[in-house]
Amino acid sequence: MRDGAAKGKVERFFRTVRESFLIRKLDLTSVGALNQAFTRWVEEDYNASTHSVLKMRPIDRFGLDLSRVRFLPPHEVNDELFYVEEDRKVLADNTFSLKAIRFEAPRDLRSRKVQVCFSRMSFDRVVVYYKGERMGQASPVDFRANDRPPKDKISETQS
Repeated sequence: MRDGAAKGKVERFFRTVRESFLIRKLDLTSVGALNQAFTRWVEEDYNASTHSVLKMRPIDRFGLDLSRVRFLPPHEVNDELFYVEEDRKVLADNTFSLKAIRFEAPRDLRSRKVQVCFSRMSFDRVVVYYKGERMGQASPVDFRANDRPPKDKISETQS
């Protein structure tokens, strides 16, 4: 279910961002610089001013509900909650393509449809899920290492 009041609050915040933050001369050379400017604006301007209806600063109002806020415990995969998800078919050689790069599945998932999750920003980690279960991190195929049969196969053919 959607909460209309909460949606209105979010829309009003975005309006404030457009009218107060985005009108500034911003450093758009990197996402990091933009994030720093936004954080500074939120801390120094938005949270420092008194809300016209609430008659208190937004940060103070947030503090009143802090006991009801549930925070995620620190975990290395928390950032995966914000990853983009796409379906892929794993080929017979246990690989799949994503953004014109061939990846090796972390487990034997040949001929299966999987979900791959990745960050649009960095694309440094690709995580594979199968039927909702995290299978692990995929790695780009090393074509040099994979251009020869495994060593045990070489010794069998030479005998």
